[in-house]
Amino acid sequence: MSENLGRRFVNWVKKVVGLQTNVLRPVPEYSMNPFYWLGALAAIAFGLQAFTGLLMLIYYVPTTDQAYSSTQFIIQNVPLGWLIETVHLYGAYAMILLAFLHMFRGYFVSVQKHPRELMWVIGMLMGLLVLGMGLTGYLLPWTVVSKSASDVSIGMLSFLPAQIGNVLIFLIAGAGSSAAELTRFFDLHIIVLPAGLLSLLGLKMYMFESHGPSKPPKWEDSGTPQGSERSKEYPWWPNVYLYFAMVGGVFIAFLLVASVLFPISLPPEFSPAAASNFVPQPDWYFLWMYQMLKFAPFEGSGIYYALGAVTVLAIMLVILPFVDRGRTRSPWSRPLYVTIGLVMIAELIALTVWGYLTPGALIPTVQAAGVTGGLFLVVVAVTAFAFRLRRKGFAGRFTVNTVVRALGLPFRHAGITGMFLIPLIVGSVAMENMVGALSSGQVDLTSAAVSSAVLFVCFYGMARVMRHLTLNRDKT
Repeated sequence: MSENLGRRFVNWVKKVVGLQTNVLRPVPEYSMNPFYWLGALAAIAFGLQAFTGLLMLIYYVPTTDQAYSSTQFIIQNVPLGWLIETVHLYGAYAMILLAFLHMFRGYFVSVQKHPRELMWVIGMLMGLLVLGMGLTGYLLPWTVVSKSASDVSIGMLSFLPAQIGNVLIFLIAGAGSSAAELTRFFDLHIIVLPAGLLSLLGLKMYMFESHGPSKPPKWEDSGTPQGSERSKEYPWWPNVYLYFAMVGGVFIAFLLVASVLFPISLPPEFSPAAASNFVPQPDWYFLWMYQMLKFAPFEGSGIYYALGAVTVLAIMLVILPFVDRGRTRSPWSRPLYVTIGLVMIAELIALTVWGYLTPGALIPTVQAAGVTGGLFLVVVAVTAFAFRLRRKGFAGRFTVNTVVRALGLPFRHAGITGMFLIPLIVGSVAMENMVGALSSGQVDLTSAAVSSAVLFVCFYGMARVMRHLTLNRDKT
């Protein structure tokens, strides 16, 4: 079969440039799945950030006396300026969220296994740069919210050892004045961090073209060959391009709709007086860490332990390919790492929400231990129970299809469902009578006995009806 136009062009580029690896290699069918394209969506968000950022640079002035007014001018006077600003903000949030999702998706399916160890390390470094872009860009409007949040983030660096903390603060914030801080954040946001991110993205894409997408864990563990029918490959043009265009189009459309429905609202301009009446908090992607620092045990010198724990966690994630050396990739064969991952997700979400609800509040030791420790125990217990069911063979019975069919049972068996409603209504009335009598303090033994008997009969009747309905789940 003759090569299509896209493939001939790619081969011509390889020949004249001298590339020794495939460029835009064919994509296997199993990767035509949105979860395989989280990193690509993050790259689209980065491109959208660059486009909208360049448009804002036409009017934005990075000085402490004009940063806020120029941002306000873009929103109020530039045609569609409010939309550009809003898309830029939501695009940054989407890029950060997609980076987190991409990392955890790769973590659970073990994409860091050989030969993709370096791809994982580069991806983690790219994630840190994405967070850095979010941090530096958040300051540029020079609002009381963004300036206070940035000062909190910089202040956390001061608790690092002086040899490290002072150097980092100088590199990030400059000589210490507000003007130097804004200028340094501006340079980092539009030049240094994007250049680093683009360089790492190019290196990662080169390695991706060499290794290709990782196969589903169950296929790789079972030895499914790459050329089998289950891993049929499609050329980039036009098949994969159309799929990528549709997925990316939906993503951009979602951002545009969200931007139109919830346009940006600029907080007041920063001033020392305004900041004194404002409780400073970092943006949501750092809020989980800031909430940890508000725990009573981490007050004062204890903050070193909190920052040390976060640093160790980040390092462990970066070097994960060299720690998790097992051959299998299936999550069901890696209970320890799956449990750790689920605990991390649960704690991140809980700390973020908790921090949002308790701005500036010191968290007592007992409360901090109860929430974080209780959540840890619940996640571990639920995960252990799920793996236990899996070992006993129950997990295979509970699929999405069976759940959907079970939800449709009452509608397919209307007669049986109607019979279930009769004892349900009668039992509810009997329960209401008992609760009313107990709450009023006037309990009639005869009435209580009758209500109890009715409740028992109704409960038994509902149980029988449910049993009959369940046994008929396979009948249509």
